Amino acid sequence: MKCKNKLGLIPISTLLFFVALSMGTGVFATDQDSILESKTQQLLKELRRVGIPNSSVGISVIIIPSTIYPFEPVRYGFNSKKKFNPASTVKLFTSFYALTVLGSSYRFKTDFFKMGKRYLDSFDGNFYLKGHGDPKLVYEDIQEIGHAMRAMGYRKLRGNFIVDDSYFSEPATNAASFDGKKNKPYNVGPSAALVNFKAVELTVAKVKRKINISLKPQLADFTVVNNMRWVTGSCGKNKILYKESKGQLKVYGRFGTRCKRQRLYLSLSTHKRFAFSLFKQAWIDSGGQFDQVLVDGVVPKEAELVYSWTSPRNLGLLIKDINTLSNNTMARTMFLNLSASKGNPGTLEKSRRLLSNWSHDLGIGPEDLTIDNGSGLSRVTKLTPTHINTLLFEAAFSKEFQVWKNSLALAGKEGTTANRFRGMDVSGNAWLKTGSLDNVQAYAGYVLTETKRWISFAILVNHRVAERAKLPLDKFVDSLYRDSGAQLLVEGSK
Repeated sequence: MKCKNKLGLIPISTLLFFVALSMGTGVFATDQDSILESKTQQLLKELRRVGIPNSSVGISVIIIPSTIYPFEPVRYGFNSKKKFNPASTVKLFTSFYALTVLGSSYRFKTDFFKMGKRYLDSFDGNFYLKGHGDPKLVYEDIQEIGHAMRAMGYRKLRGNFIVDDSYFSEPATNAASFDGKKNKPYNVGPSAALVNFKAVELTVAKVKRKINISLKPQLADFTVVNNMRWVTGSCGKNKILYKESKGQLKVYGRFGTRCKRQRLYLSLSTHKRFAFSLFKQAWIDSGGQFDQVLVDGVVPKEAELVYSWTSPRNLGLLIKDINTLSNNTMARTMFLNLSASKGNPGTLEKSRRLLSNWSHDLGIGPEDLTIDNGSGLSRVTKLTPTHINTLLFEAAFSKEFQVWKNSLALAGKEGTTANRFRGMDVSGNAWLKTGSLDNVQAYAGYVLTETKRWISFAILVNHRVAERAKLPLDKFVDSLYRDSGAQLLVEGSK
């Protein structure tokens, strides 16, 4: 048996949905509505108790049948068509559209070109790194690339090094524009030549009665100035501050005498400078000699391809990071890939238009979506719970559903939900995308109920004390799991 919907023709055997259907007697939509109404009212009551009014909450719930025809899903909503800031739940649109367009097996590449002269193991001229929007080109990859080129006989590089990021065409983002914290990794903007998320791990540690500071990975031509001082006490006495300026990171503050180690994650430098420094470091670490300087430019047509790197991670694994870990930089880079894959350069405007048109095919009016950068790190993005749940419902019948579902965080077990749902039955039985900003809490995803049927849902809370909504939202998702044998609809219900 096959099921056809807007997203394609797929074997029904691949679907995870189990439905108990009665032949002749069924439960009307109003009965289902009554159950969901009761659960919703309990949630609203608990939210009001912590200071969040009904007007600040939007909910959409769909009980999903095994086939769309002749059986219709049960839909329930509360403020479901009201627009809210969805925070990181907007990543669902970015990631699923990428999955639809590129496929789960797609792999990104990064190319290296040269223009110049080679003398035995030495090259003198222009060397190019050409990015194609890989959201997760990490330092270990750069090391492997360096080793591969060294194996080709290259040891000494002289001349100019060019990082070509023209696959995207967007001005550099101001990392401080969102919340003033320019060195926070979550504020790193997209780049077609993104390397290691433009971020490092800063470790401050006690080593033989001294305060030692290190960066991982190390950055060539980047110095760390240690101005830390001891204070008596534990790690609670620590106050680690830093200031970046012109290839230098000054680390200062205090470090408790009884503290062994503290780790911070920082974004440093510019995209091009960071990529250059990391490549240079990897080249030197491999035993090579690097005497090139960073200059601006793009790869000319006459340049010779030296090496082409294909990511070991397919798109399915990448969207797992985007959704489970809620990686903003990866999502923003993926968002620009949506339009670049249709004909580079990728731009925000083109990606927004493509996503809007695609959403219209799902039954979402293009005028209804307000999507900024595809990550949720935005104060202007606006969606309704119905928008999100329409996507979730349609995705449930996609041939990529298994990959898609598994990209979401398993409730209580991993990612952004790892420390939630303690002692709740739904732990391990829901796949969720969280969303969190100041004044925003959001949940969206799927629940496999105790009677083995599937429910998709989206909950958006926008309020100055939205942080207090976490436990009530967890309890609501748990209540969806505990459906206690409620029946599904028969043909003709709506």
